Amino acid sequence: MEDLSSRERTILDRLVNCFIDTGEPVGSRTLSKRGVDLSAATVRNSMSDLEEKGYLFQPHTSAGRVPTDKGYRVFVDTLMHQKQVSEDDRRRLTAMVEDCIRENEVESLIGQVSKIIAEVSHQLGVALTPRFQKGMFRSLEMVQLSESKLLLILTIQSGLVKTMVMEVDASIGASDLDTTRRIINERLAGLSIEEMLSEVEERLMSSSEGSPKLLRMICDKADSLFEVIHEEDLHLVGTGNFFMQPEFADQQLRMAELIGMFEERTEMAGILSSRMASDGVAITIGEENESPQLKDCSLLTSKYRFGNVTGVIGMMGPTRMAYDKMVPLLRYIASLTETLLEEKIEKR
Repeated sequence: MEDLSSRERTILDRLVNCFIDTGEPVGSRTLSKRGVDLSAATVRNSMSDLEEKGYLFQPHTSAGRVPTDKGYRVFVDTLMHQKQVSEDDRRRLTAMVEDCIRENEVESLIGQVSKIIAEVSHQLGVALTPRFQKGMFRSLEMVQLSESKLLLILTIQSGLVKTMVMEVDASIGASDLDTTRRIINERLAGLSIEEMLSEVEERLMSSSEGSPKLLRMICDKADSLFEVIHEEDLHLVGTGNFFMQPEFADQQLRMAELIGMFEERTEMAGILSSRMASDGVAITIGEENESPQLKDCSLLTSKYRFGNVTGVIGMMGPTRMAYDKMVPLLRYIASLTETLLEEKIEKR
């Protein structure tokens, strides 16, 4: 930014906005008609300087210019004026997220939030459910279904509930069942799911109370009981929005690479997971993305937190994106999701 004059910053700002609006290379005459109080010749000279400095490029000799990744980065970081989410949109989004939270368990909710993002942004909605292994154990309830079956109900403080039916080879009396449940809840209190997996046997099998057989079965079944909690679930919603963008027209190879990446999922999950430490809205543009498949894309993400676990939601589209609208929109949805999740958890 230090190498840009005030005039060049103004021209870059207007050019990026114009290109985002139209998708067409922007010429000097167009800019001079869009509120740049300079002659077309002066604008043309400044555009040439911006091109030399790496902020613009000219796709064809006779065409206007378009922003480079470097040009977008300066625009996003220092030039753009973020648009406020309107009151109507706030009400609509609040109603949509409230409906999701009311109708879904926490573990399936985030997929619905990514669907909302795709719907309102017309981009690809992305989300990664929280790392529940960092969640803190709340309770384990045991319900006798029959003489040989127990229903286990695991709850962690972030709101996730996991159930599992366990076969037992002998009936367990109500008193033993109650004592065993108490021992489990006392001895696992304050542990994260991750800690429980490594310490469950030591903590439970050293007890002189409860049913040794049932405690042994809980230890042996720990991996299965916590299986869903271990998995980070990736959600990608709105691929139609993504591939209908004009930037991907006539780019079958690029589309095939992206589809392959989306279907394979591991790399995309890793990319989102690495952004859990970022505050605010994290934006990577074009070549800033480590994955070569994303070199023509921008990825906007925001972490969300509830309880003591963290996940990521966001959107992905071409680098020609209305950042001034998308950034505040994503920030609002992330904040709204956090707030409403906390309210849901507090009511449990």
